[in-house]
Amino acid sequence: MNKTTAVAIAIVVGLIAVSAPIAITLYLAWKQSFNEQMAEAATLARDVLRRSDESTAQSFVIFRTLEAAHASDPCSDESMRLMRKLHLGSDQFQAIAYVKDDRMLCSSFGRHNTLLGPPTYATGYGTDIRTSVEFPILPGRKFLMSTHRASGYSVAIHPDLPVNVFVDEPNVAVGVFSNGSGKVILSRGAFKPDWIKALGSASEAQFSDGEHLVAIQRSGKYSFSAYAAIPQSAVGTGLRRTALILVPIGIVAGLVLALAVFHLARQQLALPAVLKVALRRHEFFLAYQPLVELRGGRCIGAEALIRWRRPNGEMVRPDLFIPVAEDTGLIHEVTKRVMEIVAQETEHLLKAHPGFHIGINLSHVDLQLDDTPHLIQDLIRKMGVQPHNILVEATERGFMQADKARKIMGDIHALKLKIAIDDFGTGYSSLSYLEKFPLDYLKIDKSFVDTMGGKTATSQVVVHIIEMAKSLKLDMIAEGVETAEQVKFLQERGVQYAQGYFFAKPMPLRDLAVFVAKMEKLAAQ
Repeated sequence: MNKTTAVAIAIVVGLIAVSAPIAITLYLAWKQSFNEQMAEAATLARDVLRRSDESTAQSFVIFRTLEAAHASDPCSDESMRLMRKLHLGSDQFQAIAYVKDDRMLCSSFGRHNTLLGPPTYATGYGTDIRTSVEFPILPGRKFLMSTHRASGYSVAIHPDLPVNVFVDEPNVAVGVFSNGSGKVILSRGAFKPDWIKALGSASEAQFSDGEHLVAIQRSGKYSFSAYAAIPQSAVGTGLRRTALILVPIGIVAGLVLALAVFHLARQQLALPAVLKVALRRHEFFLAYQPLVELRGGRCIGAEALIRWRRPNGEMVRPDLFIPVAEDTGLIHEVTKRVMEIVAQETEHLLKAHPGFHIGINLSHVDLQLDDTPHLIQDLIRKMGVQPHNILVEATERGFMQADKARKIMGDIHALKLKIAIDDFGTGYSSLSYLEKFPLDYLKIDKSFVDTMGGKTATSQVVVHIIEMAKSLKLDMIAEGVETAEQVKFLQERGVQYAQGYFFAKPMPLRDLAVFVAKMEKLAAQ
């Protein structure tokens, strides 16, 4: 054996010795990733099924309650009051209605006489399903409606509510289909009719169709099944990470170095990476949106709004970087930075005006983390102010993981802080959240304020929200107020507070202090 051959064999053996463990490790990594993704699909399918079972069970409770009233006129004032009461007590439905001869005659919103047309399909447990119903008072919004065939009483649910499960992979498909007809009842993302065949008569199924990892769960109570499908490409994510770790860097040092430089450059150009750098470099600052008392005219608080200015002076809009922060898990760090700035800037203002407060927004992530109440407690202690000087604001999305969010909010309330629900009515949460969570304020979203005083059906939604808040003894804050007519409308209906360009735009702290003093002088005159 000559030297050249020996060297060649040694090289081949060496390559095999290096590559064989890598190949085995890659296979194990692929198998583990496959099993993890399939387990995730099964968990999502069970979650969707649980939500759908709960919605259906709650609908029958409502049907029985309405039927037990034995109303001679299902659309009498007394019947509609009962509908509204059941609507408020439900955490699943956006409306309760009465349907006869394919017409919706009335609902918890009022009388309608709206033609719905025939049902999409009939279930085997006594209900008719319509998958695209529009209420006159909420044009452009589609709801799924379930009607009890025997009585005509109906419930409407936002079609996204049962399938609104938290996932890391944006292309995950989830939904519910009828076991009898095979028709899709609710869905988000892709769906293939062949998936139904894979379930057969079994109670559950897990399989790959070549493009998706699919899990299906059959309801044990009703004639529908829930499914979740994760793109099979997700399996390769863990595999690629392992490959990058195990490939012998020394063999292709130059290539790896070039790829690493390219990768790092791309990462630095990506917004998530820039966001991380911005947090380290303290590129964020706060603007304060004044909150004005409608009756007295005093400025009694301000909402702290995060802003981002790049080193070159460029401003990055919040509607661009906030969703990225939420998607990448950085939103809690942003919240911490807001608290740091509030502590640095507002201590003197709050001590000079003891009745004043600063509103801090909490994300849905903050409402799932046990350290959030501790951060707020540390903020108050560090500043040496009172609990009423800080107002916590949370959006509807933060309530989706209800049990954990309720605990966190309870811990915050225990600190004697007040809590506001922000953007209420813009999502698809139920009115019952207002009763089940420890809330003090309801913020009326600008989209509803803009319709006030108009002649459209949507202009009545804000009146409905105001009356509901009154019945629950919640103080109200109107957002986005821009005209004197809107101020008058809100004052006449008992809304206590407002913010918007009619009073002032978001401003730096030094301007806020001047504004507060000016409004105090005007109120005293």
